[in-house]
Amino acid sequence: MPSKRTQFQQVVEKSASHEARQEAVRELGRMGAIEQLRTLTQTNGIDGPLRRAAVSELEELGATEALETIAESRAVDPAIREQAQR
Repeated sequence: MPSKRTQFQQVVEKSASHEARQEAVRELGRMGAIEQLRTLTQTNGIDGPLRRAAVSELEELGATEALETIAESRAVDPAIREQAQR
């Protein structure tokens, strides 16, 4: 079974296909990797759809504290912050 670290690296790997990166985000959600998902939402250079998928996974996990942190962070894209507030 891949580790949280391996899945995170897959998401940030630019040479990986979009599908592989998207699946890695879903796998992080299945693993309950709240910290890694939160970091993805705040990482510059990660495509918007992947950041939104990370927020969706956090919502599925009920990670209220992480979502509040994202919603309050001025370093996060406004659209991502708005999604985290819902």
